[in-house]
Amino acid sequence: MISLVVPVLNEQNNILNLLTKIKIVLSENDEIIVVDDGSTDQTYDQIKNFPCKVIRHERNLGKGKSLIDGINSAKGDIIVFIDGDGQDDPSELPKLLLGIKNGYDFVIGSRFVPDDTKNNAVKKRYDSKALSPVNFIGNKALTFLLNTLFSLNIYDSQSGFKCFKSDKLRSLNLISERYEIETEMIIKSKKNKLKILEIPVYRYERENGVSNLFDIPFGRMKFMLRVLKVIIYGYIFWK
Repeated sequence: MISLVVPVLNEQNNILNLLTKIKIVLSENDEIIVVDDGSTDQTYDQIKNFPCKVIRHERNLGKGKSLIDGINSAKGDIIVFIDGDGQDDPSELPKLLLGIKNGYDFVIGSRFVPDDTKNNAVKKRYDSKALSPVNFIGNKALTFLLNTLFSLNIYDSQSGFKCFKSDKLRSLNLISERYEIETEMIIKSKKNKLKILEIPVYRYERENGVSNLFDIPFGRMKFMLRVLKVIIYGYIFWK
């Protein structure tokens, strides 16, 4: 059984289309868990009648808290995460699940992993509107730091499209409340010796709205500082 967790915040014009695409990919025995993280638009009205489990935060608690609540509610032996903005394509989910089937514990849908590992060839799987130059540089810098400190070989540390064996995911005891949870997952997966795989996926321009992370004062700066704090703390204290 698959539990697919969708954290969402103010995506009234994107969420229903995304859920419809997800429903096509999953079987009847699988479950969709939508965590509405304090949306102030009509997001909840869009999802409340959709055939899925809905967890609603009365106020914004952060992406990390949304994912943790989704994990705690999930019944599946595989847990999948996909962001609620519709930029990742649910039709690529079978590629992630194949990685789990082949014995990996944690599979990341990556925009940057080489398509041909022998020649290190990478197709461009996003456009400038899906990933701005500033965000690209920030992602690469954080990923380089993670790889250097933790002896990893990750290409896309900030991808929100990923899946885990549920028992392995729960063993990580995640605590991050906001976007830095993506980094915590990778560090703790390495520390716990999980088998990690990256597979190539595409990242599309959002059809409607703007990012809730970067559309706030000093959003990028706050994000970077939170992630750096997790990296430093994890390097020193997580065993």
